[in-house]
Amino acid sequence: MAGMMRALIWEGDGILALREVPIPEIRPTEVLVRVSYTGVCATDVEIIKGKFPYSPPYILGHEITGKVIETGSNVKELKEGDRVVIDPGVPCGECFFCKASQPEFCANYCELGINENGGWADYVRVPAKSAHKIPIELSDVSAAIFEPMACPFGAVDNAGLLPGEHVLIYGDGPAALYFTQIAKMMGAGRICVVYKLPERTELLQRFGADDLIPFDGQDAALKEHPSIRDRGGFQLVIDAVGLSDTVKDAVRYASTGGRIILYGFNDSHTDHFPHREIIFKGIRIYGRTNSPAIWSRAIECVARNQIKLNPLVERVVSPEEAKEILLAGNLTGLKTIISWAD
Repeated sequence: MAGMMRALIWEGDGILALREVPIPEIRPTEVLVRVSYTGVCATDVEIIKGKFPYSPPYILGHEITGKVIETGSNVKELKEGDRVVIDPGVPCGECFFCKASQPEFCANYCELGINENGGWADYVRVPAKSAHKIPIELSDVSAAIFEPMACPFGAVDNAGLLPGEHVLIYGDGPAALYFTQIAKMMGAGRICVVYKLPERTELLQRFGADDLIPFDGQDAALKEHPSIRDRGGFQLVIDAVGLSDTVKDAVRYASTGGRIILYGFNDSHTDHFPHREIIFKGIRIYGRTNSPAIWSRAIECVARNQIKLNPLVERVVSPEEAKEILLAGNLTGLKTIISWAD
């Protein structure tokens, strides 16, 4: 498909430009997607600021939804007009992990919008295997923030949450809101959330939180919590913040034989890691980002309204507005998405 398109291009540290560039040409195993909406992530801001060892210029944007408008000659499972959501992870298919059916651990991982051209554009070229058809029940707006939900979904699935288990979640941002819904859907017996922002409590309760504890008063409240008093701790603790203090608290309040999901990483490393307590309590620790095997199940759960995405969309902006927001680092609130509709 010949022609030009708009694209937000990262051109260097602190430089993001909205430019006209050629519409990409697809290969036989790829599809061309007309982008409807793309999400904005804190990682995008960090890339723009040069905090990752990536080489500009390229198009950012890894939370992508749109409609297939062209298919490669070898593509059979998709057709023009299909609404899709994009798994940005592109495993190589050749390394040890890919051949062991563990593509999420690919040694040569590429990710659309992270280290190669992504979806902050009118059109995006993607491998057909990365494009998942979405049902009518999943709106375009919700689909724009599907990818950041799929990551927590995979993390909880990997940690093996069992029905009736008690869960403690640190955080009140989008990840914590996803985790709360997912834990509830997967049968958690009791969900406790330690939060900082009072304005998030109504949404946390609506999504399934049984107990809400302010971060500043957590020690006294958790000391008397039934999960601590009667069970010796929580069977699963999820740190969606990623600070030294929250990691230590996750270990502290996990039950003997419990599990911890480390998901947030505000700190790149943790001071005074409580390894002795981890050893004696027999705690298992899980880290997880992409989980390609769960996408079809996660789509089904959203389609059946078991997970709600639309309430997390706080603002829809134009590409021009997105550029100013990103350069200012102004990502306060919940999710921001970019509209690429004409």
